[in-house]
Amino acid sequence: MTRRIGWWLLGVSVALSLLSMAIPALIDHPLTTERGEIRVYFDVFSEGNLPTWWSTALLALTAVSHAIAGALATRFRLAWFTSAAVLAALSLDDHTSLHERLERVGQAWVTFERFPGYWLVPGIFAGLAVAVAFGVLAVKLTGLTRWCMIGGVAFLLGSALGMELVQGLLVAEGESGPLYVLVLHAEELGENLGVLLMLTAAIRSLDITRTPDGLSVVTRA
Repeated sequence: MTRRIGWWLLGVSVALSLLSMAIPALIDHPLTTERGEIRVYFDVFSEGNLPTWWSTALLALTAVSHAIAGALATRFRLAWFTSAAVLAALSLDDHTSLHERLERVGQAWVTFERFPGYWLVPGIFAGLAVAVAFGVLAVKLTGLTRWCMIGGVAFLLGSALGMELVQGLLVAEGESGPLYVLVLHAEELGENLGVLLMLTAAIRSLDITRTPDGLSVVTRA
């Protein structure tokens, strides 16, 4: 059952990215082009819309799963709870665009000629802190569960920072066409995939069984 749910979550993430690209490309209408309401509602580049809600929900769900794993764990409880707290903070950041507010901090530190991504400068340090928090948990896990956690961190941070860097470089070169659009959507999908891998790590650390009366019982593996 959990595997089926995981595939559904991945499918919705992919579908939202495809909708974001397809709506303005295939439907020529004031509501689906430029800043039309339908396009903005499905556009992964915009904030406060359906893709933002979905990403925030995935982060919150994964935060809860890590907290449950920590509550049921006999070892490494602090590592699970720390990971859950970081995921909750990332969910808040996604919902309120806190990282975008680092622009002024970056501008106070460095000056670029055309590169727009000033938030990436302080964001690198925040990313390192996040990587350490997740890495502490990853090294304590074993087998496929560890690799799910490592892969999740790589996808999440690689997309959030790496793809954002590529976008900034493309903007600096005046590129706003299909390549930029693909990179933008690859970032969003990569972040969601990373979160789903970390959700998988938490689920794999648990034994989920079903009693004769149909009730599910969750115990620490």
